[in-house]
Amino acid sequence: MELNPDFADAGPLGPSVELAFFSGPLDLLLHLIRKNEVSIYDIPILSICDQYHDHIRAMQELDLEVAGDFLWMAAWLLQLKSKLLLPRTETEEGDPREELVERLLAYRMVKEMASILHDKDLVRQCIWPAGIVASLDGEDVELDWEEVDLQLLAETYLTVMQRFASAHPPPLEVLPLRYSVHDKMREIYRLIAEDDLVPLMRHRQRHPDPEELVVLIVAALELIRLGAIQAEQRVPFAEIYLRKGHRPFDEASLEKTDREDADAS
Repeated sequence: MELNPDFADAGPLGPSVELAFFSGPLDLLLHLIRKNEVSIYDIPILSICDQYHDHIRAMQELDLEVAGDFLWMAAWLLQLKSKLLLPRTETEEGDPREELVERLLAYRMVKEMASILHDKDLVRQCIWPAGIVASLDGEDVELDWEEVDLQLLAETYLTVMQRFASAHPPPLEVLPLRYSVHDKMREIYRLIAEDDLVPLMRHRQRHPDPEELVVLIVAALELIRLGAIQAEQRVPFAEIYLRKGHRPFDEASLEKTDREDADAS
């Protein structure tokens, strides 16, 4: 695993230590992991342990008070380092770094949530409440209309009304269908039974109503899907002819479906 070049080129005197404020030993470990650009799931304990102890020694040299949890973490890292250096036995199972990784992940999640709450608190502090103080003595406050900007008042009123209209749109009115797909299916099939060949586009011109036209096209497609009729077109964009298909059209099933729909409604 590759480490930070600053650490790799430190030389015999050891890496340079930059002291900063850390809230705890896990915070210091997360700082070292980010600094060395390594994965939290595959921590190089040997190098991280050395860097951690360098920070501890630097804090002691500056007469900074080193808390007990920092020293405890230093001892734990030394223990992990020794386990990784010694040959593993068959009785040992799992990665000795697993518990450390779990603690670091939990601490990182808590730290990120704390940062989000801190940002939200900063935003809340920047929001000032309305500076209108209600009169508690019950007396009516006289408003000096000469100091009122009528143009600003009108613009504010329009803005409020626009916001109200966008937040309270008018209810949608769903109109009942005037045409039935099943009725149009019967109509198309009867025309084909009489004429044997029906031009769909020419038949469409008899129905100028857009809603009826849509229902007519859907009915034709449904008959084609059922195999009751066939559609033919000799060249692209030419007339579409409808003729009987290879399956009989069962009008009784449509009447049964219509009755069931009528009973359900």
